[in-house]
Amino acid sequence: MKRMLTGIAVAGMMLGGLSVAANAATIKILASWNKNVWPTYVVLDAFVKNVKKLGGDKIKIRISGPEVVPGFEQLQPVKAGVFDLLFTHGVYHMGSKGLSAIIDAMNADPVGKRTSGVWDHLDKFYQKTHGLKLIAISPNSTKGYHIFLKKPITGGNWKGRKIRGTQTYHGVIRLFGGEPVVMPGSQVYSALEKGVVDGAAWPAAGMLSMKHFEVAKYKVRPTFGTSTLPFLMNLKSFNKLSKEKQNILLQAGYMTELEMPWKGDQVQAKEDAELAKRGVKITRIPAGEVAKMRKAFSESIWKLGEKCCGEDAKKLRALAEKAGLSW
Repeated sequence: MKRMLTGIAVAGMMLGGLSVAANAATIKILASWNKNVWPTYVVLDAFVKNVKKLGGDKIKIRISGPEVVPGFEQLQPVKAGVFDLLFTHGVYHMGSKGLSAIIDAMNADPVGKRTSGVWDHLDKFYQKTHGLKLIAISPNSTKGYHIFLKKPITGGNWKGRKIRGTQTYHGVIRLFGGEPVVMPGSQVYSALEKGVVDGAAWPAAGMLSMKHFEVAKYKVRPTFGTSTLPFLMNLKSFNKLSKEKQNILLQAGYMTELEMPWKGDQVQAKEDAELAKRGVKITRIPAGEVAKMRKAFSESIWKLGEKCCGEDAKKLRALAEKAGLSW
């Protein structure tokens, strides 16, 4: 907490020199989620409010969601300049060198990511590889991810069950005998309802807003990893802005990183209480297997990173481990 408060103070000092802008800039944001996925969208909501708080009317924001461009196809239109800024998860563009996905193998410490060189390394990578400027890399809580199931764990595992999960979850799903099934998040409810899958991997908060509790009554604890979401801006669009407006965006991003661990945990606590009222029960990984689960998650992500991005991923891991950020 002390580190976060220090970061907030630094952000405030950096903003002290901002001057009044002559003309408003309009930033077109493409988001991988809509408000119905509130525990994830709340990160974008916090960013937009911080831009308003710091810049007033100097920057106007227009948001388009996955109904305009599907989540897995959003990187290219931002690189092409059709949209200015992308709010997403790195796994959505893992096949196109999505290095930011492996930040999920690190804890939620936003200051540590900046002081360790992790943030700068990621920024340089996206500028060089994609022509994108990193604005923020924000956790959405300290709780990370979980699995939810139609039936509780038996025998300490979910052997033979089909569990929806993007690539980053596959290490955990397979560790306990499950079969990963890749599908868009929008299809999870109907897949559970029809028995196509027996469970799903998801950010730890989200069962409520997506109504998954109606078709799956068990959430697995403890959670694992950290859900971390990048804000990536078309570099040409960023460079066209005045230094003042660039600083507004960058400091709004930093403020979002600093506040989301505790803000996201509040969202999680509210959801947990409401789910309990609606009959959702906890089913637990055996205590002796928890360390294995967390290691399986982080190791699978690091391996994906190396496959995706080679030496850049190895350097990112070295920076994280040296700073004690890796799970």
